[in-house]
Amino acid sequence: MSVRTLPASRVIADQAATHALLNCLLKEFALPMSLLVEDWREQPLGLPFQLYRRLQSAQVVPLMIRMPDGAQYIVLADRKDTLGSQACVSGVFGKRPGSRWQQLTPAMLAESMLESCSAITQQANPELMAQIVASRDLKRAVTAHFEGQEIAPLSDYIASEQCLWYGHPAQVAPKARLWPASLRQEEVSPEFRAAVRLQLVEVPLDGLWIAANGMSQQQALAAFADQADARPGHAIISMHPIQAELFRADQRVQRLLAMGTIRDLGRSGFLSHPTASVRTMYVPGHGYFIKGSLNVRITNCVRKNAWYELESALLIDRLLKRLASEHAATTGGLDTVPEPAALSWSPPGLPGEDNIWFREQTGAILRRNFCLEEGELNCLLAGTVFGRDLALRSNVLVFMEQQLGQAPSGEQLLRWFASYAALLLRPVMNMFFHHNVIFEPHLQNTVLVHRCGQPVKLLLRDYEGVKLTAEQGMQAVPEGMHPRVRQSLEYPRAQGWKRIAYCLFVNNLSEAVLALSYAQPALAPAMWQLVREELESIRAALQAPAPELDELLAGAAIPCKTNFRIRLAAAADKFAGYVPLQAPWEVQQ
Repeated sequence: MSVRTLPASRVIADQAATHALLNCLLKEFALPMSLLVEDWREQPLGLPFQLYRRLQSAQVVPLMIRMPDGAQYIVLADRKDTLGSQACVSGVFGKRPGSRWQQLTPAMLAESMLESCSAITQQANPELMAQIVASRDLKRAVTAHFEGQEIAPLSDYIASEQCLWYGHPAQVAPKARLWPASLRQEEVSPEFRAAVRLQLVEVPLDGLWIAANGMSQQQALAAFADQADARPGHAIISMHPIQAELFRADQRVQRLLAMGTIRDLGRSGFLSHPTASVRTMYVPGHGYFIKGSLNVRITNCVRKNAWYELESALLIDRLLKRLASEHAATTGGLDTVPEPAALSWSPPGLPGEDNIWFREQTGAILRRNFCLEEGELNCLLAGTVFGRDLALRSNVLVFMEQQLGQAPSGEQLLRWFASYAALLLRPVMNMFFHHNVIFEPHLQNTVLVHRCGQPVKLLLRDYEGVKLTAEQGMQAVPEGMHPRVRQSLEYPRAQGWKRIAYCLFVNNLSEAVLALSYAQPALAPAMWQLVREELESIRAALQAPAPELDELLAGAAIPCKTNFRIRLAAAADKFAGYVPLQAPWEVQQ
């Protein structure tokens, strides 16, 4: 079947999958290794003939990559960006030595990339191709499911969580999931606008661990699940339906069920909407989100609540409340989403590994429902704000046009971006330099609060990703804390800065710039200049040394996390490294 006869929905899904693969190649190999070819006009057969007409009729930039093994790739883009964030306006073409140019499907590009990049890193992951194909297939299923329907991704909060159609724009397999075949994607996946009741399990109080800040253990229990039907000496806990399937399949659990030690109460919990992270559930009108474990690889990690992360989340919750109360002037206007309680359960008396297994299967965290205060219509997931709709249009541009009643002007786009950038940069920089707290402000951890379409607040969430500098930040951790909990919180300052800089500039702001300047790439340099000016303003107001920010403003490179390279190595995400990219405000115009 030729590309011309494919359904439009499949073409869109494949474009999204292909361009995400290309983003990884650009950010992690082509740009830091200087593999972009500038003299493509002088190369024999320098361009596929299909692209010549496009070059003559539009303002586009050919991006040609020549790999060390001789493989070549080319795509037409709307700009050349130092952070590898651009809109592709053609298919991706490729050739290997001795072959002709051909347009690449996602699978073809992935196979070629894996071969070329593995030759560079000397590492290979035999499972990665299957994950890439699974991710592509989910995108195809989603776009086919909604073909012909008008969906407004930014109509309200839950729509924004469930309309992150294509996932992380610089991951090779952002929609890969491996879970029981008995669970249909349409039933439990956010991309299909799913709503599902949480699974309830009754467990003995003996073996139940609960920690809470500012609320009683009974209040915490009631927030996880209605306790009205719990037998004396027992409590009811809730689990994500996928996690419940995995839990019940284990022989240890089956024995407990057979003995009546625990009771499976079925899907009788809160009616919940899976959010973009899949494992965090939104319960409309309820005081809290419920973030459960999910022992399934999603994007790049197995999403379980490690026992030590439950404890560290509660410690971070207490620390941030204290800093907001006692040092508000030096937090940069920080707004976070509290995580005031956590629980887990394990049968008492089990050996260490079994005890940890149960705790990590049942572990769950309460996260404050900010929609109750801010309003569902005013809260939007930043990843979707700067994402694409089912026609690959920029969500934020469509949203602003609806709010304004007309297409936004260049000046309006710049003002909007300046407000967003300030709300993002100020608290993250202040918390790092004043308080040695390392946030992970990527697009899925950022919630935009708007009024009539204008940014008024930015909420940073997910305390699992908040760390403390080893050099000074760990002084806030009380003596006697378990060594594994301490270890999970501790980050060397240099590594913490790399994480912050990557999340702020490569993951978050570069996608905001791309989305807001989607039809007007000439606006991008002005947006990046606004970022530099905001950084200079922050630096002038800081009351603490900021050598990393000084170096950045003096021309230092921006670190880019190697999401693709770490998947090639089949290693845990925490071991990902960074490659240097040129700051976009340093480009000579």
